[in-house]
Amino acid sequence: MLKDISKFFQRLFQNQLLLIGCIIFLLIYFAALFVYLIEQSSNPQFQSIADSLWWSIVTVATVGYGDKAPITGIGRIIASLTIISSVVLVSLFTATISSLFVARKLKESQGLQNITLKDHILICGWNSKVDNLLARLNSSSKKKNSLPVVLVNDMLPEKIESILEAFPNLELKFTRGDHSKEAILERANVKEARAVIILPDSVNSTGFPNDDKSLFSLIAIKGISPKTKVFVNIMDSENSQPMKRASADEVIISDQHIDFFLANHIINPGTAELTLDLLNGNSENDIHRIAIPENFIGKSFEELFIYFKREKNITIIGIVKEEEVVGLQQLISHDTSAIDQFIERKFLEAGVNVSERTSMRIDINPSAYYIIQQKDLAIVIGTIV
Repeated sequence: MLKDISKFFQRLFQNQLLLIGCIIFLLIYFAALFVYLIEQSSNPQFQSIADSLWWSIVTVATVGYGDKAPITGIGRIIASLTIISSVVLVSLFTATISSLFVARKLKESQGLQNITLKDHILICGWNSKVDNLLARLNSSSKKKNSLPVVLVNDMLPEKIESILEAFPNLELKFTRGDHSKEAILERANVKEARAVIILPDSVNSTGFPNDDKSLFSLIAIKGISPKTKVFVNIMDSENSQPMKRASADEVIISDQHIDFFLANHIINPGTAELTLDLLNGNSENDIHRIAIPENFIGKSFEELFIYFKREKNITIIGIVKEEEVVGLQQLISHDTSAIDQFIERKFLEAGVNVSERTSMRIDINPSAYYIIQQKDLAIVIGTIV
């Protein structure tokens, strides 16, 4: 009991706003009590403690309606002390609130504030691709609610400030620090994130992006929140396998498709230009993943194709389905037997992911007779209204 009381007072004195609030409350209470005891016998305005409390609140709030006032000498002395004390305390209370808001704003601008967003996108790392990535996210959320995005990197706050103001359709926040550290990721609220994008960080001692830090960040993120989807952009294709072993949901290799574009500019003129227009967002049309209307479940792909083209002027090019894949952890019992522990440990040592993961099956240009399933989603090209 004494320890609880001690902790309460310790917290009270550490919290300046709460301390001042408690002092103001005590001032109101005791001023009302003393004035009531002194004035009740000679002043008809203070016939109950409620009358006295009303006077005390009005006086401490520096409103001073004047509807009630003490008439005895001692009562007026108490009222004078109450007025003087209230001016000081209310000023302190107001100044404390203002300083808290200013301090919070400064911490936000410095990237030191804890992120309270949920279902947000974390972008870890900084290089020349961040601007284009934010532009695509900003464009995709024009007709939707503001998309929450948190940047996690080591950039100076003044350089980040211009980025935060450049994309009005994004609810942008900034967390400054090393995104491979668990404390920084927790400050960015990675547990509540919808997805994480890890970019090769050019802000390092060499000045050149590398994949080492991305791998450390991936391991840290999956350690904190194993089910959070993490998409990693890497520079070297040889690092793809280690990223997948560390449970990356998708690995994107920089400059992976240069050969495709160079060859198709010569062999199939127009195809490379069309693909680039879609990728760069230069066309009015874009690629979208959308839900299939319930009334088309069990119908053919051909019927769905005709519906989308006639009714919405969009072209369906594929079907995607997300499926839960049972991992080895579900096949191994969860008791403490040495055999189960040995099997799981050996799989982990071999770099095999034993946890449950989501598998994505994509069927591009399926047969006209393909039957739409319950969990199917449509990949379309067009303008979504």
